Amino acid sequence: MRTRAVLASLAAVLGLTTLTTGVAHADGGADLWVIPLGNCWDQGPGTVAQPFCTVQGAAAVAQPGDTVHITGGSWGELDITRSGRPGAPITFLADRNNGFLQQISLGADSHGNQQPHGVTMHGVHDIVVRGNFVVGGTAGPVVIDDSTDVTVDGVQASGPQPGTAPVVDIAGASSRITLSRNHFTHASGPGVAVESGVTGAVVTTNVIRGNLGPGIQVSDSAGAVLTSNTVLNNCLAGISLAGASAGASIENNVLVGNTGLATAGCTTRGAGEIAVAASATAGTTSAYNLFKAANNDLYGWAGTVYSSLDAFTAATGQGAHDLVTDPKFATITPDPTPQDSSPLIDSADDHAPGELATDLTGSPRVDDPLITGLGTHDRGAIEFRDPFKITSYQVTPDQGPYPLPVTATVQASNPWSTPMTYMFDFGDGSAPVVTTTPSASHVYQKPNANGSPYFGGVTVTAPSGVTYHDPANVQVNEPGPEVARLTAYQSDRLEVGIDAGASTDPWKITDYAVDYGDGSAPVHSTYTGGGHTYAVPGTYPVTLTITDSTGATAATTQKVRVGGLYTQDGPSRVLDTRGGGTLGAGGQLSLKVTGANGVPATGVTAVVLNVTATNPTTDSYLTVFPDGQPKPGTSNLNFAAGQTVPNLVTVPVGADGTIDIVNHLGSVDVIADLEGYYADSPATTGHALVTKQPTRVLDTRDSGGPVGPNGTRTLDLSGQLDESPGFITAVLLNVTVTNPTASSYLTAFPDGQPLPGSSNLNFVPGQTTSNLVVVGVSLDGKVDFYNHAGSADVVVDYVGAYSLVDPPTLVGAPFTPLAPSRLLDTREGSGSVGSGESRALRVAGVGGVPADATAVVLNVTVADGTADSYLTVFPGGTARPAVSNLSFGAGGIVQNQVIVPVGADGTIDFFNHLGTVDVIADVFGYFAR
Repeated sequence: MRTRAVLASLAAVLGLTTLTTGVAHADGGADLWVIPLGNCWDQGPGTVAQPFCTVQGAAAVAQPGDTVHITGGSWGELDITRSGRPGAPITFLADRNNGFLQQISLGADSHGNQQPHGVTMHGVHDIVVRGNFVVGGTAGPVVIDDSTDVTVDGVQASGPQPGTAPVVDIAGASSRITLSRNHFTHASGPGVAVESGVTGAVVTTNVIRGNLGPGIQVSDSAGAVLTSNTVLNNCLAGISLAGASAGASIENNVLVGNTGLATAGCTTRGAGEIAVAASATAGTTSAYNLFKAANNDLYGWAGTVYSSLDAFTAATGQGAHDLVTDPKFATITPDPTPQDSSPLIDSADDHAPGELATDLTGSPRVDDPLITGLGTHDRGAIEFRDPFKITSYQVTPDQGPYPLPVTATVQASNPWSTPMTYMFDFGDGSAPVVTTTPSASHVYQKPNANGSPYFGGVTVTAPSGVTYHDPANVQVNEPGPEVARLTAYQSDRLEVGIDAGASTDPWKITDYAVDYGDGSAPVHSTYTGGGHTYAVPGTYPVTLTITDSTGATAATTQKVRVGGLYTQDGPSRVLDTRGGGTLGAGGQLSLKVTGANGVPATGVTAVVLNVTATNPTTDSYLTVFPDGQPKPGTSNLNFAAGQTVPNLVTVPVGADGTIDIVNHLGSVDVIADLEGYYADSPATTGHALVTKQPTRVLDTRDSGGPVGPNGTRTLDLSGQLDESPGFITAVLLNVTVTNPTASSYLTAFPDGQPLPGSSNLNFVPGQTTSNLVVVGVSLDGKVDFYNHAGSADVVVDYVGAYSLVDPPTLVGAPFTPLAPSRLLDTREGSGSVGSGESRALRVAGVGGVPADATAVVLNVTVADGTADSYLTVFPGGTARPAVSNLSFGAGGIVQNQVIVPVGADGTIDFFNHLGTVDVIADVFGYFAR
């Protein structure tokens, strides 16, 4: 005999929630299982451990008293050839209560191919087919022939179409065949056909609808019992008795729309909802039926059609207690269910032959106390149930620290005033509280072991045995303080999003109040998320106050900065003085950058340009600054006579959207390519800077070799991006060219896009030069580098990316531009940076940079170097990365824009590799959250 431990193991393997043991019953029967698992075997024992693979395999060996449990799947045709015995039938059960919830089909194989039949029985006895089978078949779903004491209960059978076969065909010398609580639908012939020679067939409590023949057709079959069926929208008749079908009982049936032509496919008008031939009237009784005839033909009796119930009763003595009225169904599909004012309620003959104690759904027949003077049973297949309904079930409080006393309360609608029994399960393993009152008290003594809520509920039971259930959860916590936790982040240019979901409180938090710090009224909510739009950019204190169910509060404040999100827009050439407009000594030009080339006319705070100085006649420098402001004592590009020098420039725009460019000495041509812009107004989708430790991602000296003339090298950055490339508008790369063999230029652009007409670095043979590059990426995270002439090695360091700020999977920082100012010049105090030396510079709280800045934008220049070397700029207090920002030769002046995170101590470090060198750093803005 199998033990409980073995069964539990099998349940775990099979996913079953409840298993019968399969041991022999007292009458000698056993449980046989049909389960489509890999360990099944049709020659095996049929246990859960080794079930049958097919229903036919089980049917071939079933003994009297056995129950064949058929689980989910499509099983083809079930041909029953073995018999039970009186009191010990063979039962075929659709088992949907053991974890197998999928449909159980007979009459179609696992590939969906229809078989001739779903269930066939020939010459057998004491058979039960029960449960929610779906049965079909091209030649008739159910065929019962020359069989006795057979019950088909609770199945759904339909078809066949086309053809004229019925859904169920009872034929031959069959007797005592019972069809109960089934759905028989949509055949091209009758729903049920009881053929010549059959005796004592019982058709009770079925829904029979939509067939192209009579709902029930009895032909030359004596003693049929046709009771409490709901027969809808069939053709010719709802119930038809033909030939020598005497001694029939027709009671408690509901017949609607079975004689007209309205039902699709009906081609001939019927002659009565109930049609009884003259040869079938002897001993046949009809009473307690309800009609809603499509053409008022109620009965066709012995060749006469009656459209008046009174006339029919006067002529035949039949039709006692019949009704002709609207049955008042609350619903037609899936089942025709009476509503509370239906004439079907409590109007049936409780003692009619074949009347069952339960309805189509298995619910008990019950008395409606609001209807007096009638019986208990309803006409038709479905009983109107007690309208009792749980309207609410609450356990209060539903959250708190242990020990937690609670009260559970049921609110219900109970029109029948039915005395109910309430069983309260509090979900913590304690014994349920059973009471006749709708409330109970309980004390939770400890939290759930895994910290999850206790899942409990109430079960309400009526005297009829019908139950109603409603769940409720209670969260029991350790005692502790309430703690407000807030994450505030910029979600668009002037918008902030908040998340208070990390707040904790042993009691239930009933209110999240957020003061956004701009004078607007606090926002109260029961949700942990929210957002707000500010009128102007700036830094705001956002304060969260939580209140729990006891009235206790806790608060926290976080600063949030809005404004200054980046939009990639280019590269596009916005200035080239080589066609006219060369800058002379002290010359200044003004360049309008807003309102053109995709840059909005308003809301722009700064633009990002790649500025190139070319054809200079003497050593000099360029200064780029906002129009309308005094020229600062800073420089952006330093160059010698005859050089071509590019540099990335981030510059605030003047009030009118203009920037100024000034040349110090001699004359020089200036080229400017627009890369993007920062803006406060929400005209376009904005992106915030997400920095990371600079990482070398390409060095052609070590991999792939130099980029040749007219050559392109593709760099895959997908492994560096902290966000999907679809959320990235551009990346920040420090690009260095070295060992060039010819005068040329390098252009960075998104992979898969055309080569733009601009450049990022210009160089001559033998030169080493660097530039910070802002470039878009392809949807798969790739960037291309194009070299125009000769060959050159390319070195690329990844600095960061501009990512969408909403959703805030990465919380980037918005940009605030500053009027350019000098933060460092080692020529004027601290002295040159020595070989292998790191020089610290405090930037937080200096030059307009706030103390909470996360990164700064600098223009860094090196001068007077005594050896070929490089400079690395990195956050103070961190390990120096293996990258460089500027590469320079002895005696040269080189500059590059640097965006560098600020260390936790508010400093950044400058490291010089060899020799000594002076370092100049000018600040142009900062990033801060």
